[in-house]
Amino acid sequence: MDHTHIVTRFDKDLNEIETLLVQMADEVSSQMKQAAKALKTGDDKLAKKVIKGDSVINKLEEKIDDKAIRLIALRQPMAEDLRSAITTLKISTALERMGDYAKTMSYRVRAVEDYSAMKPVLRRISDMSTRIIGTLELVMDAYVNHDIVKAKQAHDADQDINDRTDALFRELLTYMMENPRNIEACTHLQFISKNMERAGDQVKNIADQVHYLVTGELVEE
Repeated sequence: MDHTHIVTRFDKDLNEIETLLVQMADEVSSQMKQAAKALKTGDDKLAKKVIKGDSVINKLEEKIDDKAIRLIALRQPMAEDLRSAITTLKISTALERMGDYAKTMSYRVRAVEDYSAMKPVLRRISDMSTRIIGTLELVMDAYVNHDIVKAKQAHDADQDINDRTDALFRELLTYMMENPRNIEACTHLQFISKNMERAGDQVKNIADQVHYLVTGELVEE
């Protein structure tokens, strides 16, 4: 088998994996959007849909990982090609965890009968979700186009999510101090807020993987 054919086949296999990764990211975005909506509106039916939909993300991760491992084993790529294959494995893991955070949010939709006393918090969590989804779209565009400038923008956006999480913690603490009956609802919302922060961390991890893919250098904090 000549070298040109091997390279062409490798590129084809890698393109298939990249397409699956983009599809997986789209599924994660949809799950996060629906989970935030379910929480904000108290839509238990939508929450159950999100929980059930997590299996789609898990199956995509399995498919991507299987293809990437086979690619490494059979094609024995070197240098940049090897980075491309390894990066897909790490990005798929990050996306799978983000899907888990959306699922966890949905589990908590009906953990408390009524979140209405904390409507401003629900809006802020929804805004955080929208912010994370936008940054995920940005970083996946950076991945597809090998754009380290956009990857850097996605990396830096994580600080905004961290700041929002800190502000939410202080707000929830105020609600709990004002009325002890708010403690249970606020505790669940604090868990959700923390998971949103972790989802932002995963987007940041993907951005760092894009930087490594393009430059061959690890990001130093």
